[in-house]
Amino acid sequence: MLNQINHWIEYAGDAVDLVLLLRILTLRLQRTYMFVTLLCALTVLFDAANLLYGHDLPRVQIYSELFLACVFPLAAWDIFEEIAPAVSALRRLAMLRTLASFIIISFFGLVWLSSLSEADDPTGLAFPLALSLIVSTASAAGVLGFLWMMHRGMQLNKITLRKNTGVWMMFFGLLMAGQLAYWFVLMTDEFLGQAMRETFSTIATGALNFFGIVITLWCAAKLRGLQTDLPASISETEPRP
Repeated sequence: MLNQINHWIEYAGDAVDLVLLLRILTLRLQRTYMFVTLLCALTVLFDAANLLYGHDLPRVQIYSELFLACVFPLAAWDIFEEIAPAVSALRRLAMLRTLASFIIISFFGLVWLSSLSEADDPTGLAFPLALSLIVSTASAAGVLGFLWMMHRGMQLNKITLRKNTGVWMMFFGLLMAGQLAYWFVLMTDEFLGQAMRETFSTIATGALNFFGIVITLWCAAKLRGLQTDLPASISETEPRP
C-alpha cells in the first residue's frame, strides 16, 4: 500500500517539475535564469526517463544524480542574475568558498569509496551509485553554504532583494535541505533492522517526495515576470563577505 502511494507521489512530482519549467518559459525567465532553466529541463528529462524505464532503474538514478550535482552550483549562481551588478564581488567570493567545500567533501567521500572491495560491489553498480550520492550531497551542502553567505552578505551591505531572487533563494535552500535529508535517510537505513528498514525508507522517501512537490508548486506560484523598472539597491562600500 505504501509503495503504491509512493509511486503516485512520484508521478505527481514528475508533473509538478514540468509545471515549474512551463512557468519559467511562460514568464520568459529563461534568458535571465539560463542555468535554472537548464536544471528544470534536465529534471523533466530524467523524470521522463524514469517514466519510460521505471523509477527503480539504478543507472537512471546514477546519471541524474551526477548531472544535477554539476548543475546545482551553476543554478545557485544564476538565481542572483536580476541583481548581478549589486552582488558581483560578493557572489564571486561566496562561490569560491562553495567550490572549496564541495571539493573537500567529495575528496573524503572518494577516499571512503576507495576502501571498498570488489566483494562489496558484486553488481558493479554500488560504487557509481555511492559516488553519485556523495557528489550530489557535497553539491547540496555547498549550495546551502553559498546561499547562506549570500544572504548574510546582502544583509550586511543592505542590498534589496528582487521578488524572484527571494523566491529562488527559498526554493533552492529547501531543495538542497531535502537532498541532505535524503542522504540522512540512506545513512540511517543502514542501522535499522530488516523489518523496520523497508517501512522507514518507504515512509521517509514518500514524505521527502511530497515535500518536493509542495515547494515546487509554491515556487511556480510565486514567480513573477522580470522587474525592469526597479534597480537593485547597493551600498556605496565594497560588499563584505
